[in-house]
Amino acid sequence: MGSASRKFWQISAPVLAGLMICGALAAQPASEGNAKAKAAIEEAAEYRDKQELRAANVAALNAIKADPDWPMGHIARAEISLSLFDAVTAKAELEKALSLGVPRVELNHLIGEALWLIGELDMAERTLQQDGLTPGRRIHADRILGRVYIDKGQMDKAGQAFDRALELGPEDSMLWTDIGRFRLVAGDQKGAIEASDKAIRLNAENVRALEFRGRMTREQFGLAASIPWFERALAINPEDVPTLEEYGATLGELGRYRDMLAQARKIVSLDRYNGRAYYMQAVIAARAGDFGLAQRVLALAGSRINELPGAMLLSGISEYQMGHYNRSIDLFKRLLDIQPQNVSARKFLARAQYKSGDIEGALEEIRPLAIREDADSYSLTIAGRAFEANGEREKAAGGLDAASMPMIRKARPLADGLSDIGIAEGARRNPGNARFVIPYIRSLMRRGQSGSAFAQAQSLRTKNPGVANAHLLEGDVLMDTGSVKSAIDAYNRAAAINFTEPVMLRLAEAYRQQGNAKAQRDLVTAFVANNPTSLPGLRLLAYYHLDDGNWRDAIAPLEYLLWKTGYNDSILLANLARAWSGVGNHQKAASYAAIAYRVDPANPMATHVYGQVILRSGKRPKAAFELLEKAAAMMQQNRQVQAEFAKAEEAFLN
Repeated sequence: MGSASRKFWQISAPVLAGLMICGALAAQPASEGNAKAKAAIEEAAEYRDKQELRAANVAALNAIKADPDWPMGHIARAEISLSLFDAVTAKAELEKALSLGVPRVELNHLIGEALWLIGELDMAERTLQQDGLTPGRRIHADRILGRVYIDKGQMDKAGQAFDRALELGPEDSMLWTDIGRFRLVAGDQKGAIEASDKAIRLNAENVRALEFRGRMTREQFGLAASIPWFERALAINPEDVPTLEEYGATLGELGRYRDMLAQARKIVSLDRYNGRAYYMQAVIAARAGDFGLAQRVLALAGSRINELPGAMLLSGISEYQMGHYNRSIDLFKRLLDIQPQNVSARKFLARAQYKSGDIEGALEEIRPLAIREDADSYSLTIAGRAFEANGEREKAAGGLDAASMPMIRKARPLADGLSDIGIAEGARRNPGNARFVIPYIRSLMRRGQSGSAFAQAQSLRTKNPGVANAHLLEGDVLMDTGSVKSAIDAYNRAAAINFTEPVMLRLAEAYRQQGNAKAQRDLVTAFVANNPTSLPGLRLLAYYHLDDGNWRDAIAPLEYLLWKTGYNDSILLANLARAWSGVGNHQKAASYAAIAYRVDPANPMATHVYGQVILRSGKRPKAAFELLEKAAAMMQQNRQVQAEFAKAEEAFLN
């Protein structure tokens, strides 16, 4: 048996078959182990070396059956159980080892870890702080103590615990993995990446580090880029449930639902109470349109999962689709209590309230989105319909007209609920805390105080060079002052740390303002390559293809958008009609154009495209004439529309 096996069993016992040497116990154990128990422990160690933890657990159980009074079997099973995140079993086995004569000082690092996993944070803290541990166990104890402090929100103490552990074990791979987690929670994304890379350099088979690096890569570069990391971890340990969870969720976000289902089923076979696995299956059911099944599967996930934002959103959508509007309203409101900035939840809530007849409630919810510079057509349409139902036809017309204009609007964050005075006071009291400083900078920008906003943003970025949002915010201030080139530099620094959708959208807008169409398109293409299910990315990519006349290339992203969002977006349907018409399929183009026109007959683009498609098909000249006549009346300054109306008029009259 190799040195890794001997290191794994760190609790004292006699020499095992001349191979496994452990420290001496302070008190004589109840048993020193019979031959069968020792052979089973050796087998468990070998399985543990190969990352076959469930087989190792069975072998440890066999050791306990062979000699229940030998502490080593219980200790070995406790360590394996901790690796499997089974804290209840680990705690029970450690208590048994204590009852068999093992001094508590020999086990405090493991007892503390079990208590932490159970959620007994105060007791875990006291246990892990106990003196008398050997240096190796002290590293373990301080590493877990750091995790305890992270969970308690005591970041200064967490940093101190990790620093103490580093002094004793600067080359400990698991320690660097947890330092990466600490840095991520602290907002230092760049530092978290560096720590995870170091953990992997120290131990290329550290599954926890590989899984963490996969999650960081997903945030940094996108979904597709993270897949190799998860697959590398699973090649080492195919039954690692946390990695299977992340891998399955990523496959689902990539649209590979069949592969996600396979991972979900595998997780359930390993852990039949795993809530995330049931959540994945509920997502698949919802995607298939079986919302009743989605709700039934979500019920199996348990309250822990169902109180998470993603599950609440899915449940709310399912209730809405089944016509249970009041239930969906309740779920969306609960979600917004947790995440007041969740734009999707706010849109769904407004739509559900509109459907339930609560027009005033719908207007109240959608107004913060509809009045924004970057208001999307969906929000504007909901607002327009709500005003229409409320008898305010003038306001309704304004909203519906704005919704009908196809454009990419500049992205803006939602306004904070606090007053500007309250925001400024929060920043004054917490000058180094991004949570308070960022809203203050946004407030300064809203009030046109660009100089002060830039000074604050620059200071925040200097203090937090590894935080993507610090660079992003500096770029936003620079864009507001017209410094597009400097803003692009700031956005690129943010993208190097975390290439997210908001970063991509801001960079695309900055390149557009700079007049750099190639950089804009290269950026979006690269983003979509790693995030093939990003709806804003796909929409931009499709628009570029339409602008270039690459009709066939535009069809796939537009069809995917339609599949994801449904047949309510007249602009999307009109653009699909344009694309299919461009490749010569006038029948399909006319079908999409007709739906777009039915969805929103007052939309000038939908009207124009419908008439244009019919005109090009050479059929129904009267319909083409009437539609283009209507479009020409709505867009009197558009030369293309006027020219096509003239063609339709000539075809109709002749």
